[in-house]
Amino acid sequence: MTADGILHEDEPVQLLDGELVVVSPQDPSHAACVAELTRRLAGAYERGHHVRSQLPLEATPDSLPEPDVAVVAGEPRDYRQRHPAGRDVRLIVEVARTSQDLDHRKAAIYARGGVPVYWLVDLQARTVDVFSDPTERGTFERRQTLAVSEQIELPGLDIRWAVSDLVA
Repeated sequence: MTADGILHEDEPVQLLDGELVVVSPQDPSHAACVAELTRRLAGAYERGHHVRSQLPLEATPDSLPEPDVAVVAGEPRDYRQRHPAGRDVRLIVEVARTSQDLDHRKAAIYARGGVPVYWLVDLQARTVDVFSDPTERGTFERRQTLAVSEQIELPGLDIRWAVSDLVA
């Protein structure tokens, strides 16, 4: 639709399950959390991966979400001809202050797309939901809610971060 001039590339919409969904503007706390996660994840995944912020992911044939943060295999230039897909992803992160319903809907899309680990950072509840082990049915076999007093492990790395640092 962008190529045909129907939508401008900066329109605040995402394609989810074949439907164009309007996404809300970010408040300062959401934007700051995304920027901090992007910086920290880029430092942690220096070799063999790169971090993308709010760029398309080819999750399923009818879904092209733009996760807040994605840790993707390879270099940015590896994706000049296509968007990364679930098989290319190490971790997807969505940050929610008011978008929890939409971000839970995205969990099913990420699972169907084969994303191995999905974090939902809930700024209001001050928790991180960790979804892992996707199924083709659109569910994750494992879901764990981590409280502000707990630690979260970075997928594929021997690194743990305090949840309190992510939801502050």
